[in-house]
Amino acid sequence: MSKHPVLSGVEAFASVGQGLPSRHRLTPEEVAESQRHRIVVAFLQVTAEKGYAAVTIGDIVERAGVSRQAFYQQFPSKQDCFIAAFRTAAKLTLGSISQPLSELPYTDWRAGVTATMDTYLRAMAAAPKVTWTMQIECLAAGPEVAALYHKAIGQIAELYRITYNQVVRREDPSRPPLPDEAFDVLVGGLSDRIRYCLYTKGAEAIPDLIPDFVATIMALFGEKPAPADKP
Repeated sequence: MSKHPVLSGVEAFASVGQGLPSRHRLTPEEVAESQRHRIVVAFLQVTAEKGYAAVTIGDIVERAGVSRQAFYQQFPSKQDCFIAAFRTAAKLTLGSISQPLSELPYTDWRAGVTATMDTYLRAMAAAPKVTWTMQIECLAAGPEVAALYHKAIGQIAELYRITYNQVVRREDPSRPPLPDEAFDVLVGGLSDRIRYCLYTKGAEAIPDLIPDFVATIMALFGEKPAPADKP
């Protein structure tokens, strides 16, 4: 079992390398795990800085503080490293989205939509290099990595699909059924806005998207906008 602390979402990568135990106190298996962890994080960081095409194995091992031999003991290639890094980060991100839902009543879907979006976007802002690699570079790394990206956003779309069909419409059966593709379009559009923000303003501005994203989801779910305050 992993000895590393598990943090919510991509924040897990923001503190990597801090407080890792001395390798003299680790078993060979723990050393290998620590090295893999360092390599994955180093990859996510240097890929954001240089771009996937320009990153070399030398860049990765220098940042990770490991040997080339240690890298190849873990990953056959740079792309295999990206696949492992993406899967790890995506799993943590999806976990961060699910956590607020587990802390709210099942029927409080309005608060759940807001809480999950707040957690998701703030986690992105907290780890800007990881976010850049996961949102931008993944689409330039070949079809296998791109497929992982589309699978990940498909899982987010499925979360909204289930929420609408099994919670929102159960609360209010008058709300119409929506085509499955509506939720894919929703998440695809939100993801595009995140990338645009990264290109134009940087990751620190991503939380500014929270109100508009929540309003968009609420509109799809059939919620009427709150009345504007009268002057």
